[in-house]
Amino acid sequence: MVAKSDKEFFVPADSDGRNNMMRRLYEKYGEIRVYPIAKSIMSRPIDALYVGDGEMYICVFAAHHALESITSNIAYMLVDYLLYGSGAGRIYDVDCKLLLSKYCFIIVPCVNPDGIELRYHGASGSPIYDRQMRMSGGDFSTWQANARGVDLNHNYDAGFYRYAALARDMGIMPGASRYGGEYPESEPESRGVANLVRTIMPSAVISLHSQGEEIYAFPDTPYVKRIARRISSATGYSIGVPEGSAAFSGLCDYTASLGIPSFTFEVGQGKNPLPESDISAIFERVGKAIVTLPTLL
Repeated sequence: MVAKSDKEFFVPADSDGRNNMMRRLYEKYGEIRVYPIAKSIMSRPIDALYVGDGEMYICVFAAHHALESITSNIAYMLVDYLLYGSGAGRIYDVDCKLLLSKYCFIIVPCVNPDGIELRYHGASGSPIYDRQMRMSGGDFSTWQANARGVDLNHNYDAGFYRYAALARDMGIMPGASRYGGEYPESEPESRGVANLVRTIMPSAVISLHSQGEEIYAFPDTPYVKRIARRISSATGYSIGVPEGSAAFSGLCDYTASLGIPSFTFEVGQGKNPLPESDISAIFERVGKAIVTLPTLL
């Protein structure tokens, strides 16, 4: 186990929180490898943080959904622990220096900065204020989507048109959640994620969501099932199977279609948004599973 970080490091994951968390990382570690993978609809940067020098990649994506911004905190905490481990040598009984010589973790803490900004601060000052107010009725307390009302985790090219037909039958329109967009990767946020994955073809993909304490594993192969059982044992999370609208056009549906072992972590338990007081307890279970995942591949 690594020493616990300064609790003040973990602040609400809105745009101000993002800047604060990045500032804390720079203060603690100096130079950090940060590369933008896209800009959001509102031109906010979507950054990927690289930890490790290996030629094999583990990708971790957080905060596709605005109500699940606690996953952004978990992702920044993961960066913090890996950077600490790169100097300390061992975390979670793993030789971190050896691990990071073979693997590079690419962590995107916030896929949906615009949605999180709407959830925390509303639409005041937005260039598409009128549209956002029509979609939300002025209430962003349950907002999940991006600035244009597209649910980013239904905007990937895996069963997209089947989901679109289902959404039409259900009367789902652009708004707080579940609307998948006009076509796959119509949104710059999901397109940036998909382009990154296609470019590097990682050894594994993890997508952090909340809540339910479940793991969804893709594709449905004995190899991936074996890894999922080990992750389940490490976290105490059950292995679930997405049902209904959750079974279409998500990131892990897409990455699995590329043959990449892919795991959705539904972290925590309760009702979204989960309280930030849960962060440490969630990471205590999830962090170890992510750090040790390369040893299972």
